[in-house]
Amino acid sequence: MKTLVMRIVLMSILVALTSTCGHSDLPKYQTLGDLRILDVLVDKPEANPGDVVTFTPVLSDLLGNGRQINYSVQACVDPGLAFGADPVCTIPDPASIQSGSLTIPAGADATYTDAVSPFTLTMPDSATMFAGRSPADRYNGVIYLVQFNIGITNGPAINSFLRVFVSDPSVKTSLNQNPTSSIDLNDTPVLDEFTTRTTIAMPVTAVNFRATSPASSLETYQYMQPDGTLLTRTEQMLHSWFTTDGEFDYSRTDNGTENKWSSAAKPSGRSAVIVVITRDGRGGSTFKKIAMN
Repeated sequence: MKTLVMRIVLMSILVALTSTCGHSDLPKYQTLGDLRILDVLVDKPEANPGDVVTFTPVLSDLLGNGRQINYSVQACVDPGLAFGADPVCTIPDPASIQSGSLTIPAGADATYTDAVSPFTLTMPDSATMFAGRSPADRYNGVIYLVQFNIGITNGPAINSFLRVFVSDPSVKTSLNQNPTSSIDLNDTPVLDEFTTRTTIAMPVTAVNFRATSPASSLETYQYMQPDGTLLTRTEQMLHSWFTTDGEFDYSRTDNGTENKWSSAAKPSGRSAVIVVITRDGRGGSTFKKIAMN
């Protein structure tokens, strides 16, 4: 199961993770420019049957200048990820199907990088979620797989998926919550746990950023094995870094690890932006944005 969890975590970092090792003419994963899905924030990463869950996409389209983006949503009960099934809803829940268009606001930083309008889904009822499921599945949560896809007219589609764990409230009452994080620059705090955005002066030399989730955010939880015994585990945070300008040493860091950002000249008329997505490995995440002028 640990292997499965890690596999899903890696895939849920929105399908297209690429290595930052070596030299290439291709843009690095951390570099913002073309249309990207950076994350989809979920207000209830673990839910009960029948809960209404809100999803807020975090998108970047620096080079798009506010163009129209088409989106679609569909979801289904776990198609069998534990058994090697592809993360695709071949028979989606009819109530989950949505489509439309959106634009990413330029924002004060003029980078077209931010959270956009949310969408909601209602989790299936207990009979649907837990049909044929073991007590361990009902306790640990059955995955409700959500596909969120975007694209532009006559352009390629960008496909992503995420999961909500739906557990049985009759056997489990303590549900996973989203993590918190703070960001510091050269050991000086620039974003606390409760603030999403800030603006700072543009560094002119290389500096060290660090993302940290406090101990209070590292949830200790129990996982039920097939024989019904419970294992106690503690979350481990992973921080993903994105930037419009300059370059980080690492695209991802462990909790509390410094990440050097090498400064670069930015175009006039906009800010340089850094985005940090923190994930808890169980479907929970948080979003931080730093504009630099």
